[in-house]
Amino acid sequence: MSPKKTGLLLIVFASFAGLFRTLDLQAPLFKVPFLAGDMLGVILLLITLSFGLRLLFRGKQEWQFSPLTLKQIKRFRSLKRGYISFIVLLSLTGVAALDNAIVGKRALAVSYGGQLSFPFLKSGFIPAKTFGFDSEAETDYRELQNRCRMEKKGDWVLMPLIPFAAKLDSPSIIEPLEMREGVLYRPGSDRGLDATAYTVFVTNPEQKRQEFQFRKGLKHGDFRGWNEAGEQVEKGRYENGKRVAYTDYSDGKAAALEPMAHAEWKRLVYPPSEPSMTHRHFLGTNTNGQDVLAMLFGGWQQAVVAAALFVTLVFGLGILIGGTLGYFGGWVDIIGQRLIEIWSVLPFLFIVAIISSLITPSLTILVSVLAAFGWMGTTSYLRTAVFKEKARDYVAAARLLGASTPRIIFRQVLPNVIAILVTLAPFEIAGVITSLAALDFLGFGLPPDEPSWGRLLHEGVDNFSSPWIVSSAFAAMASVLILVTFVGEAVREAFDPKKFTTYR
Repeated sequence: MSPKKTGLLLIVFASFAGLFRTLDLQAPLFKVPFLAGDMLGVILLLITLSFGLRLLFRGKQEWQFSPLTLKQIKRFRSLKRGYISFIVLLSLTGVAALDNAIVGKRALAVSYGGQLSFPFLKSGFIPAKTFGFDSEAETDYRELQNRCRMEKKGDWVLMPLIPFAAKLDSPSIIEPLEMREGVLYRPGSDRGLDATAYTVFVTNPEQKRQEFQFRKGLKHGDFRGWNEAGEQVEKGRYENGKRVAYTDYSDGKAAALEPMAHAEWKRLVYPPSEPSMTHRHFLGTNTNGQDVLAMLFGGWQQAVVAAALFVTLVFGLGILIGGTLGYFGGWVDIIGQRLIEIWSVLPFLFIVAIISSLITPSLTILVSVLAAFGWMGTTSYLRTAVFKEKARDYVAAARLLGASTPRIIFRQVLPNVIAILVTLAPFEIAGVITSLAALDFLGFGLPPDEPSWGRLLHEGVDNFSSPWIVSSAFAAMASVLILVTFVGEAVREAFDPKKFTTYR
């Protein structure tokens, strides 16, 4: 793609992102710049817009790559493991940018009473009374979808592929049961139920009629009964399906309620619940009842934003400080090195613990703290590379021609050492993902309501009886880190100067 087309694409993206934000619309992809906050989002849009304008009005018709760069790109594409991993990571990043179009509790589209709406685009919520509920709270679109299917009036609700939000969404799971020859079973199971089950009123499905304890599918344990007003009217006890104790609080009126009970049995599934295709919890739920797959998706979004922000901060500081120390040398280098040594011995974990105790750390704050302690390695590489480059003949020639110091640094030296950053980027990304997960695992990371791979790992370690929690989090994190490592190895080999340089 030519620079002019790239510039036009960046301008269109920045314009639509700013327009949707102004209109208070949460459009997928266009909301990406604002995932780390409004202020940072505005800065990113201004940078994108200015870069797009520069390419549009000053860009040449074709990209001009040096022969060495073309060889390096070709070499990278020939390393299949790294190149395929790069494509997979790009695809996963694109999926993360779709956001609530594939993961969320708000409907993609609702057709109700002849009116079509798109709730997932709205920043605010649509009251439930808009769709016939007696509530001013936000609509439960999963419940609305079930009601539309039961009523069969032509109304419909289209939910995302994963109809659960990545945070603050822990809906109750009600599972219908099957009674076969006096024994209660879960659907599709041949083993009698060992749990609590209940019936509801035919005229009021929200109110329980009776609740029993079951063992091997037979009533065994205490039971309770209620009237339609929610008042307890009876209690008793069963052993192996036979009633052994009974108390009626309504002077015999409880027996008249028996025909009012629905024939269907149900049970409330307490979290964590195992993976279920029926309830669309494809990887189960965690200890709070949140969907594990939705939390993994939210954690991946956090990782993408954190990686982009961390690499930008670390490389910015590395180029600025490392380039300064390497180019000027002398007392500037000596003082700078001593300050870096002092900064490097500060206890990182203690500082993070203090910050977490004083404020509720956001993703931006955590990444900034990580970057404040992570720039020194990049600085060291840049300092060494710049120190070598400034002794080259082309730098001396530029000085003789009267080039200014900033021009020599930014137009001559830095372009020749920037390849180092390309080889470091994948490993910096892997480092920040691991660090964020470790902080969340230890309890010094993001707030509890934010989706996090580290917190999911912590919950899984505390609940080995629910193996789907820890296995899902570990598999997601390990897979991403392996892909990033493969990319890093391929980039490092492709940009190795020994591959394209002959020494005499």
